[in-house]
Amino acid sequence: MTTNMELFVKYCIVVCVLQVCQTVAQQTQEDTQTERCTNCCNGIPGMPGIPGSIGQKGDNGEPGLSGLPGEKGAMGEQGMKGSTGKPGPMGGKGDAGPAGVKGEQGTKGDTGSSGGQGVPGPKGERGQTGQVQQQPRVAFSVARTTSMDRVSSDTVVIYDKVHSNIGNGYNTDSGKFTCPVRGSYIFMTTALRQTSSYSVHVCVMKNTLELSCAYEGSDNGRSASNSVIIDAEQGDEIWVRLNSGYALYSNRHKYTTFTGYLLYPNTD
Repeated sequence: MTTNMELFVKYCIVVCVLQVCQTVAQQTQEDTQTERCTNCCNGIPGMPGIPGSIGQKGDNGEPGLSGLPGEKGAMGEQGMKGSTGKPGPMGGKGDAGPAGVKGEQGTKGDTGSSGGQGVPGPKGERGQTGQVQQQPRVAFSVARTTSMDRVSSDTVVIYDKVHSNIGNGYNTDSGKFTCPVRGSYIFMTTALRQTSSYSVHVCVMKNTLELSCAYEGSDNGRSASNSVIIDAEQGDEIWVRLNSGYALYSNRHKYTTFTGYLLYPNTD
């Protein structure tokens, strides 16, 4: 706290300064007045008096102008972590991000139990009518109504009774069947022995090739028969041959017969 003595010293200094300033001002004034009155002069000022007591505190002055901003201070130490605040409201849905890299295939899982039977689906539309490939119909069955005496050479057996001739392959004049299509056929023949003196011996022929034969020579009234399945070409002739030196028997009861039909065509 400032003492009276300190105030007095300060006051004296102020007074001295003022005295000096006054002296200089007076000297200047005297120099000016010298020209006017040379007989008038001022004396030397006396010593200043004792300072008076401190006056009452004056009113507060007007606020001074704002000073310039100071330099930025150094960053202080990091404060302690505050408590977690309450969750904010949920934001809107963001845009979908890019697809991630495909991961490796996982291991195969266990087989699950069988599910229940599903509901039957609706009935499908009816399909288009297919084209049925027509197989050729070829068949014949013929018989002889008369006997043949012992022949001196191989002879074609001609059958005069036609039971069936589907496809018109059998010729009653030549006694031969001509294959109308290429394929697999079955042929059967039966011949009855005429008398005890002559045996019966017949063979099924394809063109000039002997396919199968039937023979009966043990006793009168017995028949011989045989059958064969062959692959034939279109135009092949199938017929029955009575071998030389043999005879056969037949009458209106048709004991001697010849039958054949197409099993299936061969288009390969």
